Amino acid sequence: MRRVNASNRARLAPIALGLSLFAAAALLAPSASAYCRTTSCKGVGTGARCVPVRPTDCGVELFWSKPCVGFSMQKDASAQIDLEDATQIFLEAFQKWTDADCGDGKHPRIKVVNLGPVACNVHEYNKKAGNANVILFHDKVWPHAGAGSTLALTTVTYNVETGEIYDADMELNGANVEFTTGIDNVLYDLPSIAAHETGHFLGMSHSADGTATMFADYMPGSMELRSLENDDIDGICAAYPPGDPIPAECDPTPRRGFETECSPPPIVAEDGSCCATAPGSPRSAGTSALAALALALGLAAKRRAVRARP
Repeated sequence: MRRVNASNRARLAPIALGLSLFAAAALLAPSASAYCRTTSCKGVGTGARCVPVRPTDCGVELFWSKPCVGFSMQKDASAQIDLEDATQIFLEAFQKWTDADCGDGKHPRIKVVNLGPVACNVHEYNKKAGNANVILFHDKVWPHAGAGSTLALTTVTYNVETGEIYDADMELNGANVEFTTGIDNVLYDLPSIAAHETGHFLGMSHSADGTATMFADYMPGSMELRSLENDDIDGICAAYPPGDPIPAECDPTPRRGFETECSPPPIVAEDGSCCATAPGSPRSAGTSALAALALALGLAAKRRAVRARP
């Protein structure tokens, strides 16, 4: 993985070059609380807000506006892992976040629901039609830059004014990466990657705490990211504070309806405010933008040596 960069493309990369001094310091001296949430920074793009506050903090935090959110696995899954197993891994990863202990036995007020497999095998957000929050594998060709250094890419589409998340898709690089799921002969541990990426799905950014699952490093062969640390728990509880029980009738349907196919026919839009743009392109008030982040290697061995779990 590579360090977080200005483009905010959410990716996990197996090769890290040029880690910053800040990252090295975080590895050696992790803070008690250093979580960050992804933000929309007006006039700038995607940023973060952290605890404790950093000089670069800006914008409004990203969030899902409904307490229940749906996701879907692409029906073909991967030659490396079948649909049933892949779905279970991501269900368990989401559950780690939604079951986090916020104190007094309370949990974040957010629920993630499996809406079933979909045929669409690309990332997309349809501003005038239904959608799906898709998790998909690219087994043949990685369609983005950095094919040899990227494990996964999560793209979040959000409202630049309010921070409301409209859509989130995850893509996994099965073309260049050998994922493993068990506890023996671990290479690139899919449950660990899933735990980190589902954090991005929920609006979390990279933590400055070197022990956190949302820290921007992953060491091949490690299963350490499978469970959350206190910093991760503090972050998700701040993002979705405990409250009244989530109603049983809470609707996890994606924005503008649930669609299983790519590029469905348009429907009448609710409003004229949403039009997806690529990172770095001009935006105006009310448009949406894309956010993504990176998980990197490097100095991970030292980090794991000092990491302690409760």
